[in-house]
Amino acid sequence: MTGVIVTRAEPGATETARFLAAHGVTVLKTPALDIRLHELEADWAPINGEKLIFTSANGVRCYKEAGWSRDGFAVCVGPATTAAASEAGFQNLQNTNGDADQLVAEIIGCWHPGEDRFVHYANDAAAGDVCRRLQEAGFAARFVPLYGARPVPWAQVQFVWQSVQANRDVLLIHSAKAAEAVKDWLGQAQLDTKNMKLVGISERAVRPLMGLEWHCVERAEQPNEMKLMEALQKVLSAGVML
Repeated sequence: MTGVIVTRAEPGATETARFLAAHGVTVLKTPALDIRLHELEADWAPINGEKLIFTSANGVRCYKEAGWSRDGFAVCVGPATTAAASEAGFQNLQNTNGDADQLVAEIIGCWHPGEDRFVHYANDAAAGDVCRRLQEAGFAARFVPLYGARPVPWAQVQFVWQSVQANRDVLLIHSAKAAEAVKDWLGQAQLDTKNMKLVGISERAVRPLMGLEWHCVERAEQPNEMKLMEALQKVLSAGVML
């Protein structure tokens, strides 16, 4: 039976694996990234009147772990991040229902430079690109590198990857950084990927793995979990409906 290798970071990996298992899919869960909240700095907490930007559910979870107020207005990149914000206790939410480009476009279209201020809580690898574009549009915006996503070492997943079936398994990718870690694992495992199927949440997410040979590559039409599951459906065995 075809199996799906879930490389998403926790707790998302468990959520995805539970969904797939409930629909009869064989799942191998092996998170590629370890999400950790950084030591908090004094000026990282939200300032009164700032609107918060979240571009991942992990950003929301780390914000909640930091213990800051959830009374502010939160602008979220898509449905999964919006759901995480709602679960964390935010009541004032805007779901931009797309990627970071869509989020920036909607902020520029909905809010007022010189009046509305923003703070983006994200992975330290985000490098403040969202804030830079908002600043160029005249908004006051600051970036807080709230957490880090570190690759999980091969030694921690070696035993799990011994069960990978290179002749039929599907590799599910949620981010480019996870793809980079998985590429290292594939090299360590010396797996021939030409009969494996690759499914990614976006073109950017699968890019680090495109130098390898795959049986087929499928990308989500939009960078969210629902569209990723639709893309996965296309490459799964007939009769398995998600």
